[in-house]
Order: sequence, then structure tokens, then C-alpha cells
Amino acid sequence: MKNRLVGALLSVLAGAVITFAFAPWYLWWCAPLGLALTYAIARRAKVRAYQYVFLSTLTLEVIHLHWTSVYVGSAPWLVLALGEAIFFTLPFLFWRSGSRAGFFISWLAGEWLIARAPYGGFGWSRIGFIGNGPTLNLAYWGGPTLIVMANLLLAFLIHHLYIAISRGERTRGVSNSILIALSVLLLPLVPMAERAHTSGITLSGVQGNVPRLGLDFNAQREAVLRNHARLTLESPALSKSALVVWPENASDVDPLTQPAKKLIEETSQRVGTPILLGGVSRSAGSGLRNITLWVDPTLGIDKSSIYTKRHLAPFGEYLPLRKIAELMTPAARRIEDMTPGSGEVRYRVSGATFAPVICFEVLDDPLLAEKSSGAGVLVIQTNSATFGTTPESLQQLAISRVRSIEHGRPILSISTSGISAFITSDGRISQQTDIYSPAVITQEVFPDVAPSPADTIPGGSANALTGAMLLVGLSLGALRRRTRRCDLG
Repeated sequence: MKNRLVGALLSVLAGAVITFAFAPWYLWWCAPLGLALTYAIARRAKVRAYQYVFLSTLTLEVIHLHWTSVYVGSAPWLVLALGEAIFFTLPFLFWRSGSRAGFFISWLAGEWLIARAPYGGFGWSRIGFIGNGPTLNLAYWGGPTLIVMANLLLAFLIHHLYIAISRGERTRGVSNSILIALSVLLLPLVPMAERAHTSGITLSGVQGNVPRLGLDFNAQREAVLRNHARLTLESPALSKSALVVWPENASDVDPLTQPAKKLIEETSQRVGTPILLGGVSRSAGSGLRNITLWVDPTLGIDKSSIYTKRHLAPFGEYLPLRKIAELMTPAARRIEDMTPGSGEVRYRVSGATFAPVICFEVLDDPLLAEKSSGAGVLVIQTNSATFGTTPESLQQLAISRVRSIEHGRPILSISTSGISAFITSDGRISQQTDIYSPAVITQEVFPDVAPSPADTIPGGSANALTGAMLLVGLSLGALRRRTRRCDLG
């Protein structure tokens, strides 16, 4: 009983340690350290290993996703954390040998599950999204999944070194472990392949801000729209940009109807620059939609090139379990189910092609791979006003950094209230705004349509790498069972 209690407490500690690898702390080394502690506890438990993995991941989810509770209450936050931990732990029900390979495969399978289930997944807490450290550049070669693999390998090395040192061993195995660890840490320092950039294009992002943070930003729809229009008109330098980008929810007043349509078109006309903006629109045939639309300074809004968000956020933009959700929190009654889009839309200006990514879509591996194909710049439009001054915005920015490296694309991430930023194709943040502060950022970016190594993996880097590792693990498991049967025979 005492051993189980100690194991449970250490599992909670391990999950808390992993949390510090993410924003806003960015202590990347906490990821392999927490993973090593989780593995050490779980391998000793064997048939009960999944219980300790569950406690570790539940702690990680509870701390890392605390920002979800700020305006909707504790119940949805805790239910989300519990659901994520349960789904993540499912593969560990079959891991009872205590082997490193089994833990490795199970952890990858857990991350794959939470990125896809239920309701399209919510992989916010994937180790591949820590967004910092020497393993970050591995995303270029194999996406966030390769970052996870490297951190798992470092975790095993930490565990191996601890066992060797605690037993007083000074063997070749310890020296080899140190060499392998150094190799893993130095591997990302290998320069990325030289990429032939096209000529640069100047972009601007407008962070218009909101009068108040929180869920009631929707009640301030007209004020938010006017903030973005006013800030755009007050920045004469925007007339030298090839494109001005407004964030998601910049126009929650339907931009396809008056008077919002007139204000938006007049703003683009007076600046003399196209505007790419996010808005919410309602139509008789399509219902409520989260959209990105193009505004030409001469022709106005182009209704033929509207992008409708394809991957909607469950429990945010639609409610899969509405009756239960409404019982848990009154805020659920404010959510009206949106209609998802079904097709991709790209925008072209000054020889560069742009692909819009609306907020939650940044988590979708296959969708990001599709968007980056043929597009030289990714534009991430988001609205962080709902979550106030919590770490949510910094965490999303870290995910965007991983995506820029993975696909070798410059990114403009623009938010209504911050944090907005320009991210170069190698993941560096070149400009960044403060949260809850109106700002305009302008920069020359270099579109790149050459696929990264991660893009060339059939089926997407995360799908292919995880699938390959699962296949190897199942094959090894089957071979091991067959060998045992032969020995018994």
C-alpha cells in the first residue's frame, strides 16, 4: 500500500515536471526528465503501469489546460483533462513487460490518439509541441512526432544513467549512453537544407484588440471591428504592404452584410491594400460559419473566395454532447453549432500564395500538410480574447513555431488581442506583440513552396512515423510471442 502511494505521488510529480517544458516556462529539459520518471515508476508496476501513466498524464493535462477554466468554470476544464488522460492511457493497458520499446510505442500511440479522438482530437499537450529546446528542429525532418521520439530517447538515457550511477557502475554502457545523449542533442544543430527563396513580400498584421477580455467579447462585436478598421487607417505604412491581415473574429458582425461590409471595403479602399480578414457569417443555406475572406481595394469583398473553417473546435464552436454540457456550465448555452467547410482556399498576391489557418486548425497534422502544399506562406488567424491573459496564446504560438519548422514556411500568426507574431521558416520569432494591446506588425517574408523532408513523408509526418512505429512494435510483439511458444514446445 505504501509503495502504491509513493508511486502515485511520484507520478503526479512527473506530470507536473513535464508541464514546465511548455510555454510559458520553456524549460525543455523537463520533458525528458518527467518522461524518465514516468517510465521508471510504470516499469516497476508492470500490470498496473497504466495507472501511474494515467496519473502522470492527468496531472499534465490539468495544469497545462488550466486556461480553459478561466471563463467557463472548473467542470469543463476537469472533464477535458480527464478525457484526454483516459484516451492517452488506453495504449498502456497492453504494456505490461516494462520494456523501453513498449513504453516508446505506447506513448506515441497515446499522442496519436489524443490528436484525433474524440471529435477530431485535442492534441494541445503533445510533447512535440513544447516549442523550445535542441530537439525543436527535428520537426523539419519528421514533424512533431520526431520531437517526441527524441525526448523519449533522452528519457531512457536519463533512466539508464541513473540506474548505472546509483549502482556504482562504471561500465562501457554508461559511456555509450552519454555519447548517444550528446548525439541526440547535437543532431538538431545540423543545418537544414539550403532552400532557394523567391523574392520577398511585405505583409502586415493588425491586432486591433478588444474592449474587454473573456467570453463577452462577442457582445462587443462592433467595437472590435471598428478597432481593426481604425488601427489600419491610422497606420499609413500599411499602404506599402502587399497584404494586410486581420485576425479571427475581427468582424463578428457579419462582414457580408451592411454596415460591416461597407466599413471593411472602405478601409481597404482608403489604404489601397487588400485585406484578408476573419469573420463570422450566417447564411440561409450554410448556417453559422467561421470564415476568412478577401477584400480587394477596388472590387471589394470577393464572395467567390471565402474560406470556411474546416476543423471546428469541439465544445467551442459546436457541442457534441449539448444537453450534458449545458448541465455542466451555463456558458454552453451561448455556443451555437457552426457549419464546417469542406474545401481548401488559397489567396495569391504579388506572386505569393497564402493558405489561411483558423485557430484550432493549427493542431490538425493532415490539414496543415495539405495547406502547406503549394502555399508559400501560412497565415494563422486566431482569437485569444476568450482566454484572457492566460498562457493559451503563448502555447499556441509555440505550436505555430513547430509548424513553421515542420513545413519550412514563414508564418504570420495574428490575434485579436495578442500574442501576434511573425515566424520565419526556421521557427524564429522575428516580431512579437504584447497581449491585450493594439499593435501593427509589418515585415518582409520570403515565401517558399519547396516541400520539407517532413512534407515528403507519405500520409503526413505524424501519421506515417507513428504508424510505422506501431507496426514495428506489433511485429516485435508477435515475434516475441511466437519465440516463447517455440521455446515452450
